[in-house]
Amino acid sequence: MSWLHHIHKLCILHLALQLPYDWHIILIPPLTGFRLVAMVVTMASLLETMNSLQDVFTTVGVSADTVNLPQIVVLGSQSAGKSSVLENIVGRDFLPRGMGIVTRRPLILQLVSTEEQRSANGVEHVIWAEFLHRRGEVFTDFEQVKQEIILDTDRIAGTSKGIHGKPIHLKIFSSSTPNLTLIDLPGLTKVPVGGQPEDIELQIEQLVMDYVANENAIILAITPGNQDIATSDALKVARKADPNGERTIAVITKVDLMERGIATMNLLKGVTLPVKLGIVGVINRSQVDIEQGKAIKLALEHEEKYFAKHHPTLSSKMGTAFLSERLSIILMGHVKKCLPALRSRVSHLKGVQEAIISDLGKPITKKGHAILELINTFCEEFRCVINGNSANIQTTEIAGGAKLFYIFQDTFGKALEEFDPMTGLSLSDVRHAVRNSMGTRPSLFVPEIAFEMLVKRQIALLRDLCLRVVDLSYDELANSISIACARHFERFDNLKLAAMTSGINLLSERLAPTRDMVENLLNIEQSYINTNHPDFFNRYRAVSDRYKTPNPGQPSEMAGASVTSRASICDKREKTESGQEIELKLTSREREEVQMIEQLIIQYFTIIRKQLQDSVPKTIMHFMVS
Repeated sequence: MSWLHHIHKLCILHLALQLPYDWHIILIPPLTGFRLVAMVVTMASLLETMNSLQDVFTTVGVSADTVNLPQIVVLGSQSAGKSSVLENIVGRDFLPRGMGIVTRRPLILQLVSTEEQRSANGVEHVIWAEFLHRRGEVFTDFEQVKQEIILDTDRIAGTSKGIHGKPIHLKIFSSSTPNLTLIDLPGLTKVPVGGQPEDIELQIEQLVMDYVANENAIILAITPGNQDIATSDALKVARKADPNGERTIAVITKVDLMERGIATMNLLKGVTLPVKLGIVGVINRSQVDIEQGKAIKLALEHEEKYFAKHHPTLSSKMGTAFLSERLSIILMGHVKKCLPALRSRVSHLKGVQEAIISDLGKPITKKGHAILELINTFCEEFRCVINGNSANIQTTEIAGGAKLFYIFQDTFGKALEEFDPMTGLSLSDVRHAVRNSMGTRPSLFVPEIAFEMLVKRQIALLRDLCLRVVDLSYDELANSISIACARHFERFDNLKLAAMTSGINLLSERLAPTRDMVENLLNIEQSYINTNHPDFFNRYRAVSDRYKTPNPGQPSEMAGASVTSRASICDKREKTESGQEIELKLTSREREEVQMIEQLIIQYFTIIRKQLQDSVPKTIMHFMVS
């Protein structure tokens, strides 16, 4: 729904910006919805419109970089007097104070000039405040406003002295305040204190640059007058973002602490600083005045008298009152200047969001029917992906059923074909198995016990290979589920996640039974060595005839024959388990017995290989796909 609200508001803004400058439609977002109120407004009312838009963009999650609204950004070093300037404009103490860095999150301060009064606890108030993150709550006690700023700052930025880029939105209504939007940023600092990170200077400067780099932002650079203006951090940052000073206005605080003379006059007249929007001098309350509770009204009266007495020629263009009026005029003019580009930007965003909504499809009225239809379509697509008759066949890689076939035939089949039946069996192992199976009396023929024991051992070596193909098949089926979900649940992220999770969970439930069945296939082959198998029996007879025991004095049929068996060499050097190399000597009878065992193992292993190549894929398809 947030996207629908977003496009709704962009459409309204688009309509408003297409009207003449003196006629606009203002969008007022109430607490429970959005309603459109048509009214005649002047340029001054555009500031209220911009405030509403800023709230809207914050509510729907649109970043400040998406639509650069005209605004005034307040920056200065710590203890430069930023808080005092803002409080003098508002006429209330509402900002936290203390040692070190106090402003740790941007504060978007929206001042609304109104003649209305707000009733609270049976009392009518002419000035009150509201927080965007606490909609519907009215603050008439500005000490509570100060505490809420501290609490919300700690909630997001933590209780340490670190900073955070998420802004606090505060709106103050009063008949004595101008229509302004000011963004108070953390004070520039150079030395980390009180547990601050070592790169706090870079963090604050980057945060400040994110705001002042906005070409639609007016930079209010606050600099204390009792310091060398050439070392002003605020002016340094402002010049980096606005080299020509076309959107910078400088405020010189603590003018009463400056030495009177030509240098001070040139500074206040704007001769020293090249800022196009002017320079305004103000006098803030001292720390002693604040601790003693001196009223802001008395401080403003003192400020007015000071400029009238010490700078009579500049008094009409100095002080907090003039600064407020000047900022209002500058901001209104800047809004008018930015309207064409803002209109174009909003028109573009409107088109983008309309395209996104169009891609989402028509609204859904019968949710249950729609969900059932989507699930059925998803199941059908998954079946088509496995069977290879999907309408969306991939052309970049093999997937689905084709990938399973590749795993079964190429990966698994090739691995079985390349597996050496005699892996891990040495001549010594075979000879010992034959001798131990004979007991105290030598056998006239090769003992079957030795053959069965050795072939079972070799079959067990195929266990990891068979289970590996199960895991590969599981991965590909999971990938096929993801592909089908992405195609059919693109509109519904939550439904896509639920369908994918359910499919993967169901597949995972079938993984263990599949692995168990594959292991059972191997156990079955090991439990009974079928020497009467047709493919094995004939070859067994042929091998027996070749290696039958010769008559005394008659040469063996193996004499002079070319045999590829490892036992064809009588003297063989092998290594023991300890690594010591020994010379293995086989008698003529032992050589023939070892050769025969090897041939029988190879022949029987070939049968097992074929059976597993057929039964393992069938098991996977039955337990995990069908």
